[in-house]
Amino acid sequence: MDDAVRAAARKFETGKRRKFLSTQKIIFLVVAAAAPLAAMVGNLPIALSRGLGAATPAAFLFAGLTLLCFSVGYAAISRRVVSTGAFYTYVAKGLGKPIGVSAAFTAMLAYVAYTVGLAAFLGYFGALAASGAGLHVSWLLIALGGIAIVAVLGYRSIDLSSKVLGVLMAAEVGVLAVFDVAVLLAKGWHALPLAAFAPGAVIGPGLGVGLMITFTSFIGFESAALYGEEAEEPTRSIPIATYASVILIGIFYLVTAWLTVGAVGAEEASRAATAEGGAFMLNLTGRYVGDTVEQIMGLLVITSLLASYLALHNAAARYLFALSREKLLPPVLGKFHPARYAPSNASLAVSLITLAGVAVFGMTRLDPYLSLIPALIGLGTFGIILIQAMAGTAIFAYLWRGRSAGQWAVLGAAAAGAVGLIIAAALVAQNFSLLVSSTLPQMASLPWLFAVTVAFGLGFAAWMRRYRAKAYSVLAETHLRADSAREIPKVAFDGRYCIIGGGPCGLLTARAFTLAGVPYDQFERHSDVGGIWDVENPGSSMYESAHFISSKYTSAFFGAPMPESYPDYPDHRQLLAYIRDFAARFGLKDKITFGVEVVKATPLGEDARDGWRVELSNGETRTYQGLVVANGVTWHPSLPTYPGLERFQGEVRHAVTYRRPAEFTGKRVLIVGAGNSGVDIACDAARHAGKAFISLRRGYHFVPKHMFGVPTDVFLGGGVHPPKGVVIPDDPDKMLGAIVGDLTRYGLKAPDHKAMQSHPIMNTQILHYLAHGDLTAKEDVVSFSETGAVFKDGSVEAFDMVLFATGYDYRMPFLDEALFDWKQGRPQLYLNIFHRRLRGLSVVGYVEFASAGYQRFDEMAQMVAMDAVLEQSGANLEIWRRMKAQAAPDLRGASTYVDSPRHANYVDVNVYRRVLSEVREAFGWPDPSDALYQPLDRDRAGPPPPG
Repeated sequence: MDDAVRAAARKFETGKRRKFLSTQKIIFLVVAAAAPLAAMVGNLPIALSRGLGAATPAAFLFAGLTLLCFSVGYAAISRRVVSTGAFYTYVAKGLGKPIGVSAAFTAMLAYVAYTVGLAAFLGYFGALAASGAGLHVSWLLIALGGIAIVAVLGYRSIDLSSKVLGVLMAAEVGVLAVFDVAVLLAKGWHALPLAAFAPGAVIGPGLGVGLMITFTSFIGFESAALYGEEAEEPTRSIPIATYASVILIGIFYLVTAWLTVGAVGAEEASRAATAEGGAFMLNLTGRYVGDTVEQIMGLLVITSLLASYLALHNAAARYLFALSREKLLPPVLGKFHPARYAPSNASLAVSLITLAGVAVFGMTRLDPYLSLIPALIGLGTFGIILIQAMAGTAIFAYLWRGRSAGQWAVLGAAAAGAVGLIIAAALVAQNFSLLVSSTLPQMASLPWLFAVTVAFGLGFAAWMRRYRAKAYSVLAETHLRADSAREIPKVAFDGRYCIIGGGPCGLLTARAFTLAGVPYDQFERHSDVGGIWDVENPGSSMYESAHFISSKYTSAFFGAPMPESYPDYPDHRQLLAYIRDFAARFGLKDKITFGVEVVKATPLGEDARDGWRVELSNGETRTYQGLVVANGVTWHPSLPTYPGLERFQGEVRHAVTYRRPAEFTGKRVLIVGAGNSGVDIACDAARHAGKAFISLRRGYHFVPKHMFGVPTDVFLGGGVHPPKGVVIPDDPDKMLGAIVGDLTRYGLKAPDHKAMQSHPIMNTQILHYLAHGDLTAKEDVVSFSETGAVFKDGSVEAFDMVLFATGYDYRMPFLDEALFDWKQGRPQLYLNIFHRRLRGLSVVGYVEFASAGYQRFDEMAQMVAMDAVLEQSGANLEIWRRMKAQAAPDLRGASTYVDSPRHANYVDVNVYRRVLSEVREAFGWPDPSDALYQPLDRDRAGPPPPG
């Protein structure tokens, strides 16, 4: 979600507020997943006995530095790419969707296998500990108890799990810290032998095994990426949590391993670990700290396994949740719990899989330590390291494509991390039999399961691309965070640009040009800025009761929030004042020529290579390097034709002529059309006309402007949740059905399309007037008579006035229409902005979406400024011109819209934003944001505007 919407959402409290994860809690989850105590007790003796022996601390250092390098690349990509699918998203972004799908299934198999294995290991170790205390309990019974505990905690909110994990993690880290301090006090600096880092010892025959074990000990650090949707500030929290976790785990492992070597002596470390095996760390703790702490450590190994199991369960559930949202798994797994706001369905699925796996194996009566546990934990370990290696490679590839001069250190670190993880994956595959500690010959073949998984993923991706193209098109297509730090190149222009219009789109283009140093002239035929929001502007479609249909929280210009004193939905007077203040604040008004209209614009030379001749209403003719059309789309009314309309003796008008409700007084009025303006005007007629009717061609969805007292766009887009006990369906159609009810009760048709397949009508006042009989709904008009109309249902009504709220035509009267290709009355443009052939011709604002417009129009304006700079500088110009001429990106994604002229230019706003952002990134152009425009803001102290 946008940071602005997230911030707005925090201002509203509706019952039980969703609990987001802080950075600290994410660190708890990640460190707990690594299970530091279990890693030291279980893995360190193996590394000492079969790996590098006394040089094992050096292996931990190498692994930690490798993962720290990986974290540098991860932090860089996460600042740009919003990932709700953890590393799967990054693999798809860096290496392509087919490999991304393979990575998704690889991660799912690995995490689920690891989770089932940990549940069994918890039962086995618990039974072993109980046996040592004289209690004989079945491992299966303990495992089932652990599954029950984790199932309950996983089903509830992640906030509760993080608290439990925080306590368990503190306990296990604490007991190891006691051991570390005891060794250091007993042996002084001799507890840290330099022999652990001697080159001869490090480059030894056990290097491969040693590195494999140390990398395995870090399993879990990557899980921070899975909590992006539940983090309070994901842009900040997830990278910091990843860095902090790697550093904390790495230092802890390094110090503990080093002190362990010092405790037994460098020359004895390997022999002692071999002789004592799994009891090595427990025995050593008893020797240095005492039997009581040794027994506590034994008990805490069980809680460490439980903590790791819970953390890995949460990670597995979030993978299932994310992949379900991507249509790779059944949709039911991709739903948040309506009250707890946790991926409870996915968590329940993981619990059921774990239960089934452990229960079925329990019935075989085989020894779990020699079969189930090593097979599943080994398989999960290899799969997770494999996905880490794929992610590291993908992150480097992604960063390399978007590299800039100042990123070489980041690229170097990302490359080092990727190479280190590839080495780790290769070592695990090579030494897999050792990792699983099993003599069963079948174990060596388990890694081949991932070859099958990858092949299945590639095949599934190919199937989706062919048979589910829309779903495939939006795979891994997440929102890109704004990057405003890219520098705009300084270019000396040969000529000037002409901006037509002084409304919001024209002003945004002027600000973008000012920031980029593009010289321009701007013409506005009226006497002031404001466009349609100025009711005095001839031809304006504004009326007295008009308000914004999006709230002030989502509708402000970048760098200029709307005043706190404004209501949630400002009226047209407030909007006009806001726009004029914006123009003054950024020094735009002084550069506009008012009272002068562009009469005609003509391209000069082939494909306008010689610029544009612009004829003005004052008789002047000028030549410009480029032309920006920002004249708006609600100036030229679209009037339908009906049989007999010419015979109707009453008043026939279009909504563009309507100003105030008094125009309806005492009249029988028919409003034809159900856009936002039409419904507003119908409500005015219901209050003031003698009798009011509204004719609708089809069924529509009516969306309330507030939900539980919160502006709807903030409620739905900002993560605000309903009061306790209220459940809001995830499906928009079901949600509106629950809130608005059966529309046919009001005489309306049932909607013939899904809620998001047409422009939303942000008005439920109409239902109030229909329910009270102040307004009557009618079907489509068949014909008109001298006194009234005949409707599709055969009914006849008499009217004094018919007002058509039937929309507007896209018109550029100063340009020859033959210059464009048209589709259902809309000009066909690259990205809905650029003429595909004529140079320098851009249009801002000729696009529609179900979202607030001004920040989206700003993104379009930045594209126009980028085009001007590229055309002048020549940098990557041939690539850019080829894109404008030939590229046809899908701007709708998986969305479908009503087949009508109104929706011919309709785009999915999230897809549109992402595509524009990717194009800007490809050419090194900054994204618009509040920070980008600070140098131009006269209300802030800062450096003078460039140029």
